[in-house]
Amino acid sequence: MMAATQSPVLKPTVLWAQRQDSVYVTVDIKDAVDISVHLDETALEFAGRSGGDDKSLYEFKLELFAPIRRQESKWSAKRCPEFFLRKETAGTWSRLQKSGKFQWIKVDWAKWADSDEEDEKGGFDTDDMTGVDFSSTTQQEAEGSDDRDSILADLDEDIAVETEDEASELPDPQPVRT
Repeated sequence: MMAATQSPVLKPTVLWAQRQDSVYVTVDIKDAVDISVHLDETALEFAGRSGGDDKSLYEFKLELFAPIRRQESKWSAKRCPEFFLRKETAGTWSRLQKSGKFQWIKVDWAKWADSDEEDEKGGFDTDDMTGVDFSSTTQQEAEGSDDRDSILADLDEDIAVETEDEASELPDPQPVRT
């Protein structure tokens, strides 16, 4: 019997575009599953598997060119994982990463706008994205969960709460006559 070999961890193609106030990042993994994301003001960490039969594992940690506003950033994993990162300071980044050149990071020319074109192209479409606490987000949290909805539904039910003071104010129960 052959011993199972663990498949290597791959780097996904990462596409990026920017506006003066934001950066848009697409991780080119179609129908990604088992997604894990960690975002802070200076770095983005990603791990996930490709959908379908392949199930290859992809991971990266990227130190960003400049700080971002984590609380104002959003993401979605509907087709490919996409991130909208709000820049802490408006301006043009010369690259996505803090230093070096990575072959797996490419400009997303379909979304790119030079500073003189921003008015024509407008901002990035983030309607399908939600603000998320990126500290350790999983794919299930990104896509939503029926379990979470059922738990929250319980919060809508009225609950009768009786304090000791209220209990002492009630009259004594009357005996039941038959």
